[in-house]
Amino acid sequence: MAESDTAGAPTTAGSAVRNTITGGSFGTSVQAGTITGGVHVHHQQPPTVVPRQLPPVPAHFTNRTAEARLLDEAWVGRRAGAPAMALLSGPGGAGKTALASSWGSGAADRFPDGQLYADLGGFRAEGPLESGQVLGGFLRALGVAPEQVPVDPAEQAALFRSLTAGSRLLVLLDNVTSEAQVAPLTPGSAGSMVLVTSRLRLAGVLARGGVLVEVAALSQEHAVELLVWAVGRARGDAEGAQVRDLAALCGRLPIALCVAGARLASRPRWPVSRIVRELADEQRRLDVLSAGEGMSVTSVFDVSYEGLSPRQARAYRRLALHPGPDFGLGAAAAVVELPAGEAADVLESLVDANVLEDRGTDRYRFHDLVRLHARGRAAAEDGDDEARAVTGRAAGHYLAVAVAAERTVMPGEWHVGLAYGSADGPHFASGLEVLDHLEGELPNLMAVLRSASGHGLDRLVWQLCEAMYALFLHRKHFPDWIAAYGMGIDAARRCGDKAARSRMHHRRGVAFHNLARSEEALREGEDALTAARAAGHDLAGSAALQLIGMASRALGRYDRSAEALRQAVELDHRAGQFRSEALAQRLLGSTYLAAGEVDTAVEALERACDLAEALTRAARPAEALALTREAWVVMADSGSSQYRARIMMAWGQAAEGLGDLPAARTSLLRARDFFTEAGVPDLRPVQEALNRVEAALADVQRNDGYGTA
Repeated sequence: MAESDTAGAPTTAGSAVRNTITGGSFGTSVQAGTITGGVHVHHQQPPTVVPRQLPPVPAHFTNRTAEARLLDEAWVGRRAGAPAMALLSGPGGAGKTALASSWGSGAADRFPDGQLYADLGGFRAEGPLESGQVLGGFLRALGVAPEQVPVDPAEQAALFRSLTAGSRLLVLLDNVTSEAQVAPLTPGSAGSMVLVTSRLRLAGVLARGGVLVEVAALSQEHAVELLVWAVGRARGDAEGAQVRDLAALCGRLPIALCVAGARLASRPRWPVSRIVRELADEQRRLDVLSAGEGMSVTSVFDVSYEGLSPRQARAYRRLALHPGPDFGLGAAAAVVELPAGEAADVLESLVDANVLEDRGTDRYRFHDLVRLHARGRAAAEDGDDEARAVTGRAAGHYLAVAVAAERTVMPGEWHVGLAYGSADGPHFASGLEVLDHLEGELPNLMAVLRSASGHGLDRLVWQLCEAMYALFLHRKHFPDWIAAYGMGIDAARRCGDKAARSRMHHRRGVAFHNLARSEEALREGEDALTAARAAGHDLAGSAALQLIGMASRALGRYDRSAEALRQAVELDHRAGQFRSEALAQRLLGSTYLAAGEVDTAVEALERACDLAEALTRAARPAEALALTREAWVVMADSGSSQYRARIMMAWGQAAEGLGDLPAARTSLLRARDFFTEAGVPDLRPVQEALNRVEAALADVQRNDGYGTA
């Protein structure tokens, strides 16, 4: 583990670079291990892509002219100095989200700075989201680098208002239950608009100037129109009375109409009267549901469910038990226990039946009413154990993905979990690709952790936490980082696995160190060390000692820091862990430098450089490069030309080993300048390295020239 920064250092293409936090309320960025695979330092800058996050408009979206007109009036009549706001209120399944998406898509030219969307989950069994769980995603969508997203929700909200001042944004907040969710997510610009959907008539939103748009069931005319669209004009004309009866039995709610229409469309020989008869019989059997919305929708879902094949019905029940807001094909295949190709066919059949939503880009989700229905069926038909089994399969899938991701981003890292011995999991082309993928899955990862914890799947919990470290280290989702490893600590404790418990404490401590919460980082380091010693695990012990050393130095306790880091160096040296030993030496040099012991610091840092050169000779140049970058941060302004020359020499050799010849040449030229400045008489080693690199560059240029002749 080592602190990291790249300020004032030459850039190496494709090299091991990590995200950096420089000052502010975040403290010092910390890295454990070598980072590879095209991961780059991010700086806050305007987004290169304007966010367009609105959900797709359903193909069968039917006339909502009056409601759309009210939204137009809310925009035109907005109060001076404040964003426009509208509350779309109505029963579940009435089409509030579809209306908001349709209107927003048609009004895209009014909001050139983009469209943001969040499902606040107000009516999910898991409970609603808080605004702080959404703001981080909004800030990143607006171009804020992950490490620059504040941890405190109030600071996030303030930054969001600042960033959106003067912008023209549309924000769609779906499934809201309280005004408290809305206020922090409201842009700070009079040129923006917020659309809120809710089953409740939220007085707080109206008090903020929101215009009420009631989204009731469709009129009978438009409900019939939606059914005719699904079954075909000829069929609708031939059985007009039955179509009208079916519209009424569906409560004229779009979600129920679409489900019933899809069942008829897939059975062109069935008369409409058959569905009408089944639905009427189903309603007579219901004796526990309230009248109105619940009765009509549940009746439609039950009748539609009975039309599914056994394989489709089993998938319907199992997929609804998947923790998290949505899922991709890989997770679905794991949950339903089918090969990917067969799972894809089942998913598409459920989409065709209108009981599952295709969100595009290989993402699926249930409407919350449909999920509740499917979970009810699962409880009745499969029993309580099925939810635990589905969670276990989902956790196993995400664990394989996260392990493959960490192998890509941090290939030299050691692990406690057994999952790293498996070759399962997807292949990722680059570190950036894998981190983007994992970040998109973070809501599912956290939901799976919570569900697995609740079901007592402790070994899966702490192993999944271990594999999520690369994501947290680079993308800085601090609240989730701390919460995840809190669950990991509890899970490892229940398992009685002391090495795993040390790993969990250490990685939560790294989060605290990043946040400059040094006392908490120190406590986590000490707990990690206690567990590592009880487990007899030297690698875990060294990591804990390095964390203790950094936290102690941040607190000004230099003697304690140096003592811990010397112990870490000794452990790593004894275990033959060159990289970890070099990192510990580098941290030790930093501590001596902070304490004003410059000569001792230089000695420690020179030993770190020696180890970096050994790593390059051992064909591990990426690890050597990471180390030299970190050493440069410490000594760039030290005034020691000879030591800076050593760093640049090691840097150049590592870059050469990685095949980055231009960066190698730059570093070696700087090394030669520093050696000359220091008065070193023998420049042959650096000159020989420089000659070798320049000759290789010349060969490349000649070959390129021949290729274009």
